[in-house]
Amino acid sequence: MTAFSWMIVAFAVFMAGVCLFTYVQIERNAHQTRQRRLARGEDTQGQPTP
Repeated sequence: MTAFSWMIVAFAVFMAGVCLFTYVQIERNAHQTRQRRLARGEDTQGQPTP
């Protein structure tokens, strides 16, 4: 593989890592929000209240 090919592969792996990191942060935030709601006794079904 040429140096340019390695750069493309490295960039693709980096972007996959960024996407995974973002997904994990979004899921963590959703989980924490759910836990806070349940602790306050609101929203026992996990659905947001309007």
